[in-house]
Amino acid sequence: MTQDNKKGVWFAYIASFLTPFTLLASGIVAIIYAGYQLNKGTDELTYSHYYSIIRSFFLFFTFFVVLGVTAATTTGMVAGADYWVQGSMLHDVMNSVLNVIPFVGGVIAAIAVLYWLFKIVKGMRMLSQNKPMCL
Repeated sequence: MTQDNKKGVWFAYIASFLTPFTLLASGIVAIIYAGYQLNKGTDELTYSHYYSIIRSFFLFFTFFVVLGVTAATTTGMVAGADYWVQGSMLHDVMNSVLNVIPFVGGVIAAIAVLYWLFKIVKGMRMLSQNKPMCL
């Protein structure tokens, strides 16, 4: 692996690592850059790292889209049920569910972000050891 190839992968890893903090902006830059580098042709080691960066970005991006849609749908269903079904006990249960949904989603999202950052750091370690990223 040439030093220029390694610098490019480091750029993509750092941009990927910053993705949760830049509200996806740096992650988009990272995958565009990684895709461009893959299109130019690289050695096997560099290829494995660029591919892993792109793959993990889309995997976690899809997860967060599904999490958001699930939370919105659940909230809408509970609010709709609360509107159509009258009763103080059911109303209290539904309000409790509505109050818990953001916290459950937040915990799941925090775990996912930590796992994503763990994978990025693992890739950086493997790159510094000149090992391909396991796909």
